[in-house]
Amino acid sequence: MAQFDPEPAYDHQLAERVVYYLQTRDARLFPFAASFNEAQHRSFVQDLREGLSDLTDSGSARKTSASGFIMSDRRLHEIIAEWRAAAGGWPRGADPSDPDTALGPFPDDDDDLPESVETTTGELLRG
Repeated sequence: MAQFDPEPAYDHQLAERVVYYLQTRDARLFPFAASFNEAQHRSFVQDLREGLSDLTDSGSARKTSASGFIMSDRRLHEIIAEWRAAAGGWPRGADPSDPDTALGPFPDDDDDLPESVETTTGELLRG
């Protein structure tokens, strides 16, 4: 029986770079992040965490064993590409100050909760 060494299913160096950035916040790892304001920085870090989580969870939904673990770094590459393309700004649809953002802020006043929230959860969320 012969074994072969397939190409890695994910970019291990990229994953290490992301982990190191999350630990150190060293902008040399992602130079486009050097000019981020605090809100952008928090959002970028959150996106990286989610991308890293997708990388580690990508095989668990398939219930694959360690020997057949399938991993994909596609989302992590997309996150970095989106932030890089924004050139120091917000990725398209991510600016929380834009009223037409994809983030969908929740109202501050509990009395103005959308009916759909109560309908979806089946619970009255007002105090």
